[in-house]
Amino acid sequence: MLGVLVLVLAACSVPDPPVSGSRRSAPPAPPTAVASPAQGAVDAGDAAVARDDATVGIAVLDRLTGTLATNDAGAFAFHSASLSKLLTTVDAFTGPAEVTESDRQRIVAALGPSDDDAMNALWSRFGGQEGITRVIDALGLQDTAVPDDPSQWGEVRLSPRDVVSVLDFVADGLAPAARDLVLGALAAAPEEGADGFDQAFGLLDPAQRGDARAKQGWLCCLDDRIDLHSAGFPDASERFAVAILSRQPLGYPAARQVLDDVAAAVRGPLA
Repeated sequence: MLGVLVLVLAACSVPDPPVSGSRRSAPPAPPTAVASPAQGAVDAGDAAVARDDATVGIAVLDRLTGTLATNDAGAFAFHSASLSKLLTTVDAFTGPAEVTESDRQRIVAALGPSDDDAMNALWSRFGGQEGITRVIDALGLQDTAVPDDPSQWGEVRLSPRDVVSVLDFVADGLAPAARDLVLGALAAAPEEGADGFDQAFGLLDPAQRGDARAKQGWLCCLDDRIDLHSAGFPDASERFAVAILSRQPLGYPAARQVLDDVAAAVRGPLA
């Protein structure tokens, strides 16, 4: 009887043969890699620069894939002009001081119409150079430096690749209310700045603006050159952060055309 019992148990332990059409679960498919058009956009923008006497730095961050692409001047530290207003805004919302309703109004004025009086007040209230240093440390910026003259926020030095890092933090790192305030101000930027300057160029060029959220920057005339910049998100999806920073000869009409051409070329592969 013992031998029979062993035989029976052995028979029961034999696994069933596979059956065609059975519901055995298949192994999960490997994730599909998502190709990024960021490098193609940078290459197209670089090819669109028609001035040999201009330095134009381009950076595109694909926030979906994490791909960062830059041209040869992507790590060049330009004078920030009004792009420093983005850094001071980040520090206001992440630093030690409380942001009041008056501060929020100044932030909107500094970012949209690029009001310098509003920025002067924010620069003083949130620590000026100390605030920039806090943002450098918190975001791990590589090429950003405080100005030699602590009163000259337009002379903060930063690179295109650092600017897209700041934009990425604005979109994903700020608290929702702060994020919405900042992006809303950038989206509502008027064609004419608070000082009367025509800021309808680059990502805010009316011919291609669409629903871009962008901060413009202009500074004249250090070393007989101008710094002219356009940085932001080309559309409401905010997948791509784009920074186009330039140092060009004097003459804003020609400089604006350079940024218009580069922004249009960059947008092509990103569409």
